[in-house]
Amino acid sequence: MAFCSFSKDSDGNSFVTVENKFITKYLPEADGFAVKVYLYGLYLCKNADSDFGLKSMAEVLKADEEEICNAFRFWEDYDLVSIISQDPFAVQYLPVKSVVGKPKKAHYERYADFNKELQRKMQRVGKFVSAGDYIKYMRFLEENAMQPQALLLVVEYCIHKQGDAVSAAYIFNKAKKLLKNGCSTYEQVERELSNYNTHENDLSAVFTALGVSGRAPDENDYSLYRKWTETLGFARDGVIVAAKKCKRGSMTALDITLEELYDKHKIEAGEIELYLHEREMLVNLTFRIGRKLGVKINNPAAYVDEYVEKWYNYGFEDSSLLDIALFCLKTDRGSFDSMNAIVDKLYANGTVSKEGVKAFLKEKNEELKLFEKIREICGSIRKTPMNLSMLRTWRDWNFSDEMILEAAKRSATSANPIPYMNKILADWKKEGVYKVEDIPAQESKQPVASGNRGYTNPSIEAANAKAERDRYYALLREKAQTRADKYLAKANANTRFKEISTELSTMEISLAKAEVFEPKKLPALLERKKALLAERRELLAEMGMKEIDLAPKFSCKKCSDTGFLANGTACDCYKTAIQ
Repeated sequence: MAFCSFSKDSDGNSFVTVENKFITKYLPEADGFAVKVYLYGLYLCKNADSDFGLKSMAEVLKADEEEICNAFRFWEDYDLVSIISQDPFAVQYLPVKSVVGKPKKAHYERYADFNKELQRKMQRVGKFVSAGDYIKYMRFLEENAMQPQALLLVVEYCIHKQGDAVSAAYIFNKAKKLLKNGCSTYEQVERELSNYNTHENDLSAVFTALGVSGRAPDENDYSLYRKWTETLGFARDGVIVAAKKCKRGSMTALDITLEELYDKHKIEAGEIELYLHEREMLVNLTFRIGRKLGVKINNPAAYVDEYVEKWYNYGFEDSSLLDIALFCLKTDRGSFDSMNAIVDKLYANGTVSKEGVKAFLKEKNEELKLFEKIREICGSIRKTPMNLSMLRTWRDWNFSDEMILEAAKRSATSANPIPYMNKILADWKKEGVYKVEDIPAQESKQPVASGNRGYTNPSIEAANAKAERDRYYALLREKAQTRADKYLAKANANTRFKEISTELSTMEISLAKAEVFEPKKLPALLERKKALLAERRELLAEMGMKEIDLAPKFSCKKCSDTGFLANGTACDCYKTAIQ
């Protein structure tokens, strides 16, 4: 496809012919550069080969490609050319004599004062408005219902924002957004931009609260702020309170937080601070409960919403919930669902106070001790909720631990000791036997597993052994973590220590950025980090602690109480402990 060509209605000659109608009717409407482009394109229609393109023309006319494209678009408005392709850019010349009536004319003469003021403003930052740029601005005004003085106001605002990096594209983008918001007159644009300037100060305060530095607000930031204040109804103070509590430090994260607050009808600054403080407390409690249960938590929000917030509203104290979680781990119920069943049952029975929960757990722990004695007698028995519930049933039948253990002895060789124990105790209950000395001398014969007396499935034994091993390590990790948590809580009671810890945490991000983008800042940051660490060690020493006390102190240094070495093999510490 040739860059410039005649239409089939035009006749090409070895010389360039310019029709008189073009000179008298169209040339007066154009600037010199547009005429130059038209004439050179007319010449190319006859004389240039097919390899001549937009880039070549730009080099010849010492202009950029966009200026030439704009000039051809100018002539296209007059129906003198037709742009038949954008990539590659190609133009077809139309015959002037075939044009009927008045040409489509952009009344550019009315923009003389606008152009002068535009040039003056742009030259303040070292920018020069070319003829092609003038055409862009005037075309924008012709095609959009924005007053020239309003557009100049937009230009002034964009120059203030961008400085010498300002461009026509940036200005038009801003102007189009204002038009979309219904701002076309000088007064409307002035009012809207005044709001932008006001919001700029507000957003700077929000950025500070979020810990965001090094960037100016963009269009998306302004849009979010208007949504928060105008649509959702938050005041500036409320947004800033939420920003300070926002851990992830981004406008997107803050938007999610404010949406949540709006759904919870928390709009005022005071109630926002109270709600987020409570939420933070619940998140921390969720992680602590998860550690007690042996559950790894990646996203605490789901656990807070479904379980922990409900438990907190029931009136349970933190220590009670942690004790219940540890009990669940000991009884092979290490999940939030299992714990929820126990908490709901306690609540339904009116057992909410710290003392009530302790009494409940004391009773349950006594049952656990009794169960362990039964397991010593009968061998491998799974510690399932069903088996544990049988202990409660037998005690409700008024049997003493001595009688229950006697039944265990008589069931030791059974393949299923618990059901057989239940049968023996049920018979004794029926016969009114509640003392060992009253047990009849003759007992019914014990049922045995077919094939082998006292046989237990090896896969069951293996599963039970694995569960015991996992629980052993979970309890060790919990013990180590609890110890570290106590030390950390003691250290965090010191305000200065907590401030240093927070600064060190945020500094890691600054160090990473400096290492990649601003190496000159790295030495100062490292020096600051060194000073903070030294001050932190001094504070710990004053409190009788060391840095090592803040980390879990595991029983086994080889596997860190996980049960596995770095190469994936099982650690021998469990076997040693059992022996």
